[in-house]
Amino acid sequence: MRLADPAGTLAYLSLIFGLLLVSCPMAFPRMIVASWQNASLTPIMILFTVSVNLGLYLTVAHRCSAKPGIIASACLGSTPVFVLASLNFVLQATISHTVSGNLPNALARVNEEIVAHTYFALIAAIFGPFLLIRLGQQLHKHDS
Repeated sequence: MRLADPAGTLAYLSLIFGLLLVSCPMAFPRMIVASWQNASLTPIMILFTVSVNLGLYLTVAHRCSAKPGIIASACLGSTPVFVLASLNFVLQATISHTVSGNLPNALARVNEEIVAHTYFALIAAIFGPFLLIRLGQQLHKHDS
């Protein structure tokens, strides 16, 4: 597994996210903030990233004519959940810090933080498992 394998998907995801922000500058961020306020953003992101990671992994395994391993599959399933859950705690702390600072226009800053968090968390949750798999391959290669 190469780290370049998920790079194309991440580029397309970045392009789509950016196009949605440019073409719908009010509606798209409002939709993200509303789903965060309804507590549905993190489960949707988990489902999306696990599905994308599964598709990427199966595509790479098919292209390389390799059988998907159980450890890599477990990494692809669990790492996005851990990454998104931990980044959600970071977002909560950031929002608490912003709101407690008595800053002017704090609500707008919170909304911007939620949108930025969503983008960076998606990127981290898709790239993280592939990074762990690649590091595992390197360790296995040095042990052999």
